[in-house]
Amino acid sequence: MIINGLRFISAPLYLFKKFFEGIATEHLLGEGIQLEHLNDERLGRVLDKEYDAGTTEIFIRVALSAADRF
Repeated sequence: MIINGLRFISAPLYLFKKFFEGIATEHLLGEGIQLEHLNDERLGRVLDKEYDAGTTEIFIRVALSAADRF
């Protein structure tokens, strides 16, 4: 989702699931996350929640977390 949002690739949301085909999603995204869970409807709900939470606030938290790690 982030890669697509940054325009490194340009794929419609309905192709989101295809991006993860052949990738060990459970290892990459967390235990219990299966390919079937990654679809455009779920992505839309996540984007709505991110917007409601405030995209700037989310970005700041992610950036600070990354800065702490590196």
